Amino acid sequence: MQRRPVVAAALAVVPALGHAYLRRWSRAVAWLSLLVGSALVFAGLSGGGVGDPLASVGISTAALPTAAAGPAALVVPLGVVIALSAADAYVLARREGRQGVLTCPRCGRGVDLSLHFCWYCSVEFEYVER
Repeated sequence: MQRRPVVAAALAVVPALGHAYLRRWSRAVAWLSLLVGSALVFAGLSGGGVGDPLASVGISTAALPTAAAGPAALVVPLGVVIALSAADAYVLARREGRQGVLTCPRCGRGVDLSLHFCWYCSVEFEYVER
């Protein structure tokens, strides 16, 4: 089944949904963990309640640059991650659609026409000559 690039990009506004729609599970987990990780990092830099992990082990953080306090310190990086996730899902769906690979009607994986069945789910194909 061919996936629509616009739907994948729209779903990727919530990271991992667009990639799950494309059945790219490892990328979905990677984008979701990148979003959560960047939220934790930037919330810690802006003083958003995470605490200072370096001070807890005895390292001074006075020389480290800190982000300006406020919602922009958290919203801008998360917006960038969400935009990149949507762009990645869109590009993947476009690339998938351009390949022109015939897919199995049952499992959706690419098939070899020299075989008369799907290698993955063993459904038999019916050929119609045009």
